[in-house]
Amino acid sequence: MSFNIILADDHPLILAGIRSLITLHQPGCNIVAESHQVSELLKTLQQHSCDLLITDFSMPGDERCDGLAMIQQLRRDYPELPIIVLTQIHNAGILQSLIQSGVSGIILKKAVLNELTDAIRQAKTGKHYIGSSVKAVLAEAGLLHQPPAVQLTPRESEVVRLLASGMSVTQVAEYLKRSVKTISTQKKSAMLRLGLQSDSALFHYAKEMGL
Repeated sequence: MSFNIILADDHPLILAGIRSLITLHQPGCNIVAESHQVSELLKTLQQHSCDLLITDFSMPGDERCDGLAMIQQLRRDYPELPIIVLTQIHNAGILQSLIQSGVSGIILKKAVLNELTDAIRQAKTGKHYIGSSVKAVLAEAGLLHQPPAVQLTPRESEVVRLLASGMSVTQVAEYLKRSVKTISTQKKSAMLRLGLQSDSALFHYAKEMGL
């Protein structure tokens, strides 16, 4: 029985390398489609059913290039789809946010050759895979095996991160295509969950978490 995979990366050489790895080391795996941008990936997922998505974290080139927003949307739209994320990011806060989002695997791109095969094997059996380089980044930041006592929901985290980037509540609502009332409610919920009383405290939290 074939195991269908969709690949997404804006670098053709990366895609070619992943394709070669899968062909050589993953018999039974079938690459059914490839995408180069976020918007293209979302359309591809509507057109092709798959058992695993392997995607770059950040694919510039269209208006939907925010990596965390992309992953959060994928988790909402395809909650059962295993996702392995490839990234060059060494920001411990973002990596931890990815783990909390529920993806099946995270690998730094420099380690793809050594770790992707194992990550696919784990994903095929419903397990999770965190690359050794990712663990090293988290350990250096003191975050390995130390999840925060309070965790925001994916939507709350998304709103906090965008607000901390300098957007207003209205701008966040337009960006996420939600109502201003919904964004305000999610902001208030996040602040209540974290025990924060001011916007400045919320921005400080986002900075400390690397959001």
